[in-house]
Amino acid sequence: MFNIPLKFRWVYKHLTRAELTSGCAYDLSLGDILSEKKEERFLDFYTKSGIKLALKKYGMVNLLREKGFNEIDVKIGKREDGSDYLVVFEPPFRKNKFIAELVVRKTSFKNIFPVMKIEWLCLQNIKGSFTKEKPRLPGQNYPGLGLGKEALQLIMLMGIRLKFHALLNNPEHFHNAYIYSIAFYFDNPEDFGKLKALERLMKSENMSLAEFSWAMEEGKIFKEGDDKPYKWEPAMQILPLRTYLEKKYNNDEYWKKVDYFSGKYRFFLKKE
Repeated sequence: MFNIPLKFRWVYKHLTRAELTSGCAYDLSLGDILSEKKEERFLDFYTKSGIKLALKKYGMVNLLREKGFNEIDVKIGKREDGSDYLVVFEPPFRKNKFIAELVVRKTSFKNIFPVMKIEWLCLQNIKGSFTKEKPRLPGQNYPGLGLGKEALQLIMLMGIRLKFHALLNNPEHFHNAYIYSIAFYFDNPEDFGKLKALERLMKSENMSLAEFSWAMEEGKIFKEGDDKPYKWEPAMQILPLRTYLEKKYNNDEYWKKVDYFSGKYRFFLKKE
């Protein structure tokens, strides 16, 4: 299972339900408290002030301050499709000028157990610039925030607190799926094998993740036997939050299937 640091576990243990659902903690301003008469709750649990308190306790406020964001605020609510959104931004709120945006949905996996599905997660440094060392990836408007690991750990703790059995994800781009695969399994080992085959090509061509992702976007990656350029096919990824589910994926049978499909799929780069 993806590791959650001891510091985060300690904070998780000591944050109370009252603090997270009402936000009435000793270090909140009177304005924070009075402004929340009957506000929206993220995932029907967290209040805006509860989330702000958690971000402070987990050290995220300090990490953002180090990146030049001296003040942050939070916006939560529900979309028309029933999903929940959480936006972290530097006041005043400006559309698309957020620091972090998370959209999740409470659902069930194969009608068996409760899961939190990540519909959208974007972390961006709106004060940063793309560089040669950190080039733009497909779908990016701003450079990444560099806090992806910490953000995922907090989402995991959120899922554990609300008694979900797993997190689900269905990345639109190859680079997202590749990054998430550090923590997530693919529900279908064939999809994981396909990603491993693409990774093999990327490494054999000595390409960075950005270079390879753009090559795929530009139609330069082909699957052997196909005339048309290969396009990334989004596939369900799962991050177990319960031991029984971890054992279902992290076992010899699963990894043998991944290895089999990794060898079955072969891709090549069409060079100009």
